[in-house]
Amino acid sequence: MSPASSAKRRAAVRRRRTLLALLAILAVLAVVLLVWRPWQAPEAVAPAASATAAPTETAAPSETPTPTPTGPFTPVGGSGETDEPTEPCAAEQIAITPAVDKDAYAADEPVQLSFTIENTGDGACSLNAGTSVQEYEIRSGDRVVYRWSDCAADVQDNVVQLEPGVAQSTVPIDWDRTASSIETCTAERPQVDAGGAEYTLSVRVGEYGSRESARFVLQ
Repeated sequence: MSPASSAKRRAAVRRRRTLLALLAILAVLAVVLLVWRPWQAPEAVAPAASATAAPTETAAPSETPTPTPTGPFTPVGGSGETDEPTEPCAAEQIAITPAVDKDAYAADEPVQLSFTIENTGDGACSLNAGTSVQEYEIRSGDRVVYRWSDCAADVQDNVVQLEPGVAQSTVPIDWDRTASSIETCTAERPQVDAGGAEYTLSVRVGEYGSRESARFVLQ
């Protein structure tokens, strides 16, 4: 073998050895990189969940309303008789005003009757304003067609004190548009005339009567 050929062979062997060494180094680096993974960010550690949940707000228990104490039943309001009774009301110092809830009523519509009572004097006075002495009277012209007292039930006395200048109103009662009499309290009553008929309401409380009447029409 010539000296030139021998030199080429030695050079080829050196290149192969160098290449093998480089491949071995690359393989080692690849293994290191696969284990280490420097390109990945470190995983964040999630905070441990609280062992106990946050307390939830609970609505405060609603307070039970305390009933407002009421005095004895007074159909016209006012105040009950005091330990020192006032003087009885004089007829001229009591103003009673009848009232209905409408001026005209459609067919079969009930009429609500009520009244106000006022002490127009200078000082307090007392009177019996209970249902035992109340009277609603409805007329058609001069003819009485209805009296509340004809068939009133569960009536009672009620002496009240009326302060001057303070008007008191009754709770309305319904009139079913029937004619009344003491003979028909447990029987069917006839309906009064309608179709535009006009009626008037007057009121008495014992010896005290209304000076004017309330007018209304039944259709």
